[in-house]
Amino acid sequence: PSAAERAAMQEQALNAQAAQDSLVQAENEAALLKEEATAALQISDSNGENEEIIRALEGRYGSLASAIGGQDQEYVLQSDVLKLVIHSRGGMLHSATLMDGFTRFHDDEPVSLWRSDASEMDFVLKVKGVGDVRLSDLHFSARQSTDTMLTLVADAGQGKQLSWTYTLDDYRLKSDFAVLNLAGEVEPQAFFLWDAIGEANEKGIEWERQHSAIYYREEGMGRDYLRDGAEDDAELEERLDWMAFKQNFFSALVTADGGFEKGALLASAPMEEDSTATMRYQAQLPLALKSMGAASGFTLRWFFGPNDLPILETTGLEEVGRIIDYGWWIFGWVNRNMILPLYNFLDGNLTNVGLIILIITVIIKMALSPITWKNFMSSAKMRVLRPELDEINNKHKDDAMARQQATMALYRDTGVSPLAGCLPALLQMPILYAMFRFFPANIDLRGRSFLWADDLGAYDSILDLPFSIPFYGAHVSGFTILMAASTFFYMRLTMANQPPQPQQPGMPNMQAIQQIFPFMMLFFFNRFAAGLSFYYLAANVISIGQMYAIKQWFIDEDKIREQIEANKAQPKKKSSFQQRLEQMQQEQQKRTKEIKNKRNKRS
Repeated sequence: PSAAERAAMQEQALNAQAAQDSLVQAENEAALLKEEATAALQISDSNGENEEIIRALEGRYGSLASAIGGQDQEYVLQSDVLKLVIHSRGGMLHSATLMDGFTRFHDDEPVSLWRSDASEMDFVLKVKGVGDVRLSDLHFSARQSTDTMLTLVADAGQGKQLSWTYTLDDYRLKSDFAVLNLAGEVEPQAFFLWDAIGEANEKGIEWERQHSAIYYREEGMGRDYLRDGAEDDAELEERLDWMAFKQNFFSALVTADGGFEKGALLASAPMEEDSTATMRYQAQLPLALKSMGAASGFTLRWFFGPNDLPILETTGLEEVGRIIDYGWWIFGWVNRNMILPLYNFLDGNLTNVGLIILIITVIIKMALSPITWKNFMSSAKMRVLRPELDEINNKHKDDAMARQQATMALYRDTGVSPLAGCLPALLQMPILYAMFRFFPANIDLRGRSFLWADDLGAYDSILDLPFSIPFYGAHVSGFTILMAASTFFYMRLTMANQPPQPQQPGMPNMQAIQQIFPFMMLFFFNRFAAGLSFYYLAANVISIGQMYAIKQWFIDEDKIREQIEANKAQPKKKSSFQQRLEQMQQEQQKRTKEIKNKRNKRS
């Protein structure tokens, strides 16, 4: 950069630093004022020594100034599956810990949905003549407290108060916020601010980050999300039905009765410099206080728990099950309505999850066996026709149009379609991709072991490396190696069963792909869930067995040749489509000859 550009950059940096210093100073002054005010409110003021501080406090908080003082405390709500800590400052949630057997991989401590020491939850009220007031500046004291119910009140005197009433049920929490006798001072608009750092709970931090994001649903629209594992943000134009901080297998979700107002701001960013944190989640959600006579308020409903479809659906929220990313469109439908019920049925009768995956693989392969059979029959017919196709290619090697016409005539006479194997192969794609999404998203695989894998919901390792290989990692996945090897042999057998194809200019070299693709899978799947790699390994082994069995006992190429010859002997009636196609080809051939003749005359 030039000297002027450097000077401008330095000035910009100084201005940014000055703004940051000013912000820090303002925050320090506010904290000092709060500290002094708290002390002032707790000391008798018979001599008026604290009058100036109290006036400053009232100028900043209005009628809520007397709710500043108080000793900080923590209150606990706990069900059989969830423990919540609520702080007296603001009366808001401080931490959420699962108590139903879910533990963090690295220390076996209960799963925590966010890092309590680095996260903040707050509400901003708009007070007339004062401006924004944060609930975190106010002290709430308990009026009623049980294991599953808590009422906190910030008393502003003269019957004026703010209150929270929390009711815990399983993974769900209901929180009612009320403003009493402050209708003329507190405006009906509020903001919920939530800044949370996701705590690492899984075996692979990179994999966990890649499957963490903010999911949400706007009114009248489908479920949406910020990009998984990436920095992203959104300003919503419609009312917000619900919003969730999703962290791979667990979510912290909030919704408001009647929805949040338009203009919600959402942002997320990966915590790449911190090996113990996944994502930073931020949300600013506008709320409307509903008037109820002398009181006004709103109701929030929360969910803190696992991304398990039946458990999520207990919230009653529309499309909340799609927090679990089973895939879009037909792929997600297949997983939610076919694969998941099958898995749950087997899991209810078997304890070995590896055996469950194997049985699912066998069932899927049996269901797809008619498609597999069609593929093999199509390949066998093409192999039988290969000598005649080679003869056509040699005879018309200089005339592409004649070669194409002769080839189509051969297909028509023999009743063989070169596309017969394509449609069956396409029909398998929804199942293949659905499995790619199902196993990494299924929380039931989390912590379940099989053979050497201690967690089928994360990568398996047969060797931990003292260094990290770019794009590979610092471990060697045994299931990935076996899956890549089985893919190599499966591709070789598949290519061997196909008729030899001449290398076309500009087309990929299939033999090279056969060699490279399995090697690429070693890098691609090394950090994937072991359950997925085991599924593909089992699928490849079963497919190889099917290929040997069909080729050995079910495909008789001599009989196929006899059938083809019988088809040739039968008179063929051209369809209207074939007639139009041949007419078009003849016209094209005629135009080509006319162009050649004109060129010859000119030359």
